[in-house]
Amino acid sequence: MRVARSIREQSVPPGSVAIWWLGQNSYVLRGPAVSIMIDPFFSRAGPPEKYVREEVPLRADEIDPDAVFCTHNHSDHTDAEFLASLARHSTRTRFFGPAESTGEMLEAGIAAERVESVKPGDEVKIGDATVRVVLSKTPEVSDVAHYGYVADLNGPRVYNTGDIMRGVTQEPSLMEPARRAAPEVALVTTSPVEEEFPDFREAAELARAVGARVVIPAHYDCFAKRTFDPSVFAAHLRDSRDIRAEIIPYCGCYLHLAEGR
Repeated sequence: MRVARSIREQSVPPGSVAIWWLGQNSYVLRGPAVSIMIDPFFSRAGPPEKYVREEVPLRADEIDPDAVFCTHNHSDHTDAEFLASLARHSTRTRFFGPAESTGEMLEAGIAAERVESVKPGDEVKIGDATVRVVLSKTPEVSDVAHYGYVADLNGPRVYNTGDIMRGVTQEPSLMEPARRAAPEVALVTTSPVEEEFPDFREAAELARAVGARVVIPAHYDCFAKRTFDPSVFAAHLRDSRDIRAEIIPYCGCYLHLAEGR
């Protein structure tokens, strides 16, 4: 079954959220009535051996989300080619991101009335859903603005960190807004070797500190030289009582049910 069919046909009970992971930091989130994409990266530049998989998981004509949110203006997070194609095929989709990302969207030909720049502290309404914008890196360590998003799709809140900085747990200006947003699920960029991102220990600490009950690792299984074994990350939480790790298979779905179901 192609992932597009799974996204179309998955039942999402009231008060629950379905999460598809499509490699790197690419996600589809669906509540009972609203769907969003985060950082869809489905254009392949360079030789096939650059990637874990040569075939892309999703075409622009296979999906019509209510909105797309880009965390920052790097090509694997703001894929202007895919976004422009999506805008042509899905005329209802709206597009959000930091100013650098929205500038790329406009240059790619997406109509200005469908594109909106956001900043930390903003709350975006998508139907009856709300997406809150939080900062992921301090300006001193950023080449571009880096954001995360906390999505409330009328169910458990889901926090996507974007490319969160290493040392984030020591930065109250980054931690407090995410903690106040009270996410139940955290999609956390991590790496065991790249010093730009939290290592496995800090990624687990971050998820616990913001109050998440479930943490899902992100930012792997796309570039052949930048991947890792997520089960090693999960081992850091094996003995935790208050939080657990979930590993979503590539193009798989994790359904987080409302409490009590």
